[in-house]
Amino acid sequence: MSLAKRWNLLNTTFLTGTLALALVLVPWRLATAGLRWSEVLVCLAMVFAIGTAISGGYHRLFSHRAYKASWPVRFLFLCLGAAAFENSALKWASDHRLHHQHVDSDQDPYTIGKGFWYAHWTWVMEAKDHPLVGVADLEKDPLVRWQHRHHFLIGAVVATIPLWIGLGTGNVLGHLVFGLALRIVLTHHTTFFINSAAHMFGSRPYTDANTARDNWLLAPLTYGEGYHNFHHQWQWDYRNGALWYQWDTTKWLLNVLAWLGLVGQFRRVSAEAMTRARLRMEEKRLRERLALASPGSAHPMRDRLATARLKLDAALAALHDRHEVLGQKKAEWRAKGLAKAEAWREVKAEWRASMAVHRIELKTAWAEWRAARLEVRTALVYC
Repeated sequence: MSLAKRWNLLNTTFLTGTLALALVLVPWRLATAGLRWSEVLVCLAMVFAIGTAISGGYHRLFSHRAYKASWPVRFLFLCLGAAAFENSALKWASDHRLHHQHVDSDQDPYTIGKGFWYAHWTWVMEAKDHPLVGVADLEKDPLVRWQHRHHFLIGAVVATIPLWIGLGTGNVLGHLVFGLALRIVLTHHTTFFINSAAHMFGSRPYTDANTARDNWLLAPLTYGEGYHNFHHQWQWDYRNGALWYQWDTTKWLLNVLAWLGLVGQFRRVSAEAMTRARLRMEEKRLRERLALASPGSAHPMRDRLATARLKLDAALAALHDRHEVLGQKKAEWRAKGLAKAEAWREVKAEWRASMAVHRIELKTAWAEWRAARLEVRTALVYC
């Protein structure tokens, strides 16, 4: 196969050219003129704004429909996202939905099975045609159609913001080097790390059905996208860092926009479902470790482990069901108005009583699980 047929010359030239420019111009600029605070601020602001547009817009909003957004938010995400120069939102979402549908297979556009660098950026440089598929819902949005037709021009306009700041401050060259050349490279490779590093390095607390991994080191670099194992298990959740202590600036920004009334209808998996998934993975790993023990001691421990996990799983499911029932009753009584306030208080009292019983059951189930887990680990230490 000839080079011209194998490689997309435009993509290859742009990706390697911007990287080469940044590698040459940034050290040269630092050596000849030093670093000014305005250059740092403009570069970081552009990186954050455009990267967040990819994370919150291209990814969570358009690819996964994880929440609803008003047209000003959609418009802003589409304009800023175009400046990432990662194609239109429509094409990006099409490729990404294929990735989730066929993850780790040959039909995955950026499968990690072909190696780190292929998943990272070689797939973009290859002359392969990935037609638009599975995005009929997005094609109904006039803003998405408009951006698809003009994404390169829109991106070019947004990307020149540092130029205008440079003209205003008398420092055109510095802002072009850091706010344009370096910014493009940082935007590209922080996005690409999710396709490559997040499928090779990290933990799999929720599922091992695919190569996606949670990597807390990637989270600050990717606006919260580093918790990729969680994302592949519940791709429709508007969060990536679902736990309160996990870094997810995109989630935090969306929560602020929701408070302002600009976005809403967030989709999220329940805490109980997350805990049950973690328990299934923990039990699986403990069973694998039990394979090292003698059959005589392993069988009863395996049975006890399974019993404890099933009991805990049932307790968590019951707790989740009670929360769902309360949510439904809230909606029903809200529709009935204030005249039913007294009846609603009775319903809440009944719910609190049943929740107290479920919490006791859950506490007991957790105790049995921990005891079974400790027995397995202790036995393996002595083995």
